[in-house]
Amino acid sequence: MANSEYEYVKREFEFDRCLPPSNWIVVRIDGCHFHRFSKVHAFEKPNDENALRLMNACATAVLEKFPDIAFAYGVSDEYSFIFREETEFYHRRESKILSLCVSYFTSVYVMKWKDFFPNKELKEPPYFDARAVCYPNLKTIRDYLAWRQVDCHINNQYNTCFWMLVKSGKSEQEAQLALKGTFAKDKNELLAKQFQINYDDELAMFRKGSSVYREKVETTVKIDDYGEPIKRPRLKVTVAHVDTIGTAFWENHPHILREGKFMHGFVKKFGINHIFSPCNWIIVRIIACQFDQFSTIHSFDKPNDETALRLMNESASLMMEQYPDIVFGYGFSNEYSFVFHEKSELYQRRESLILSSCSSYFTSLYMTKWKEFFPYTELMQTPHFEADALCYPKLKIICEYLSWRQAECHAGNQYNTCFWMLVKSGKSEKEAHEILKGTLSKDKNELLFQQFQMNYNNEPAMFRKGSCVYRRKVEELAGAEDGGNGTSRERWHVKVDHVDLGPGFWRKHPWLMTNCTQ
Repeated sequence: MANSEYEYVKREFEFDRCLPPSNWIVVRIDGCHFHRFSKVHAFEKPNDENALRLMNACATAVLEKFPDIAFAYGVSDEYSFIFREETEFYHRRESKILSLCVSYFTSVYVMKWKDFFPNKELKEPPYFDARAVCYPNLKTIRDYLAWRQVDCHINNQYNTCFWMLVKSGKSEQEAQLALKGTFAKDKNELLAKQFQINYDDELAMFRKGSSVYREKVETTVKIDDYGEPIKRPRLKVTVAHVDTIGTAFWENHPHILREGKFMHGFVKKFGINHIFSPCNWIIVRIIACQFDQFSTIHSFDKPNDETALRLMNESASLMMEQYPDIVFGYGFSNEYSFVFHEKSELYQRRESLILSSCSSYFTSLYMTKWKEFFPYTELMQTPHFEADALCYPKLKIICEYLSWRQAECHAGNQYNTCFWMLVKSGKSEKEAHEILKGTLSKDKNELLFQQFQMNYNNEPAMFRKGSCVYRRKVEELAGAEDGGNGTSRERWHVKVDHVDLGPGFWRKHPWLMTNCTQ
């Protein structure tokens, strides 16, 4: 901590919302704008098997990453992950659970894209939003899964009929009219009579969705002295396409969930949407997880890797293009804070959707832009980001929040610069920590100057001050017609800057945050 005068913005305004104890937690992830995304990437209709298998691969990776998840169920562009009631994952902090799940899922989706679509380039970053819902007992968990599987069946049966009619020559409007008011048996008859399709013969993955869970399997653990394998039961993540509404699956897999009774209509009542207070500014702060390990694996320069920081800045710039309600971004090291305007109605100010979609989209951008910044470095580990959503009532506090983060940037970078210079000079990491213990800012400046002939103030501003991302007006010359003079017009462009976030900056940029210095 920098122990600056601005730290009250954390102490007085940042609170962790913890999900209630002894409740099962369901995190449901949904694709954002996936209707457009599937069209851009020419997914098969009504179901693209490769796209669904990619979703299943992502869900499998999430279960392997987070052992507290007991079960997952997916259909189309959504996936539900069930955390056990006794989980203490991130102390049950809603923002951490949501952002980590959706970010890691997104990261795997981008990383595995080529495994399932080797001949298709990823044309736009995929991203997802998520919500967390608590259920008090196993009965409601079973009912929740039944509800999602019923939805899977209804939607897939309709879509199968709809796209068969469209492929047969009808317009989309005509297909909708033909199916209006029909029941399940009517749709089965339509498929059988017009297209010679028995709906029950369609792939189970399309009709029943995908269940992901840990199954006991016999695994060879070693070979004995006679060359015979010694096997032991081990839990392995498995994908199956089964009926989860009936009792048979659960009776055969008692280690997942216990039996309950079934009435799945009321489960929607448990979903509580936390809404940000109106006329309050919203900050979403995104922080990379396990970044020390990630930076070591990918050989980032110490104390700062300029290319890695430029990748973070590029991702932040594209975030502002995607979300017009973001008026300002500030980042350093492995974190970025995005300020949403007080009048923002993004997702009707629903906290879980704002937080999860931002975390997911930032992850997707980081992944898809990696090769532009590290063309000779393969991604060896999936990056993922956690996020917090904060709410502040006044612009003055927003500005002081940003000053606090910049003070943290300065203190952290000054320490790290000294630390890594000492290590590179031959000191062990433990010795470097001991030398710096208790030192003040001026002590560190003196150490750098006397031992390494470095003036800290001459280090790149991006390292010392962090990066600001905001929109500014620029004039563009419009093309002239018939040899006449061109006309200039104003455009808003996203700019990355490395400046002091004091009152002078805000006075020079009044369109960003008005009255913030009053």
